[in-house]
Amino acid sequence: MKKIYVFLSIFTTLLLFNCSKENNEIDFKYTVADLKKINDDSSKTWTVNQFYLNFANDVLSQFNDCYVDDTFTFYHNKEQVEATLGNTSCFYQNPTEQYATFTLNFYEETGKIFLNVSRGESLENNFKTRLFILQLKELSETKMIFATGDAPNNYGKTIVFTAN
Repeated sequence: MKKIYVFLSIFTTLLLFNCSKENNEIDFKYTVADLKKINDDSSKTWTVNQFYLNFANDVLSQFNDCYVDDTFTFYHNKEQVEATLGNTSCFYQNPTEQYATFTLNFYEETGKIFLNVSRGESLENNFKTRLFILQLKELSETKMIFATGDAPNNYGKTIVFTAN
C-alpha cells in the first residue's frame, strides 16, 4: 500500500509541475499615445456595439439591449466617462432612477487599461446594480474591445465599442 501511495504522490507531483500553461495572449502594452484613440485628445463619444456574456462562444449578455442604446464620452486626462443612457432599461421596465458609471484606468508602467463598469436602477424602494471590471484587449480609431480572458478565442464578458 505504501508503494502505491509513493507512486501516486510522485505521479501527481510530476503532473503538477510539468504541465505547461498555454497562453495565447499577446503581451501588448498601451501607451499614453494610444489614449488619443480613446479620447481624441479632448473627448470622443462611443456606442456599445455588443455586450457579450461570452464573446468566444458568441453569447450575448442578457443586458445587451440596455447597453447598445447608450453612448459614452471619454475625456482627455479624466478617468470618469460620461454616460448618456438610452430608452432601454436593464433591470426594471419603468425604473424610477437609472445610472451608469464607467471609469477608465490607465497604468502606464504596465501598459494596461481597465474599464470599471457600474450600472444600476431603482424602482421605488428596490435597487439593482451590476459591477465588473474589463481590460482593454483591442483598440483602433473606430473600435475598442474590453474583455475578460486572455485571447479572442477565450474572451468571456466583453463590451465592444464603436466610435460615433
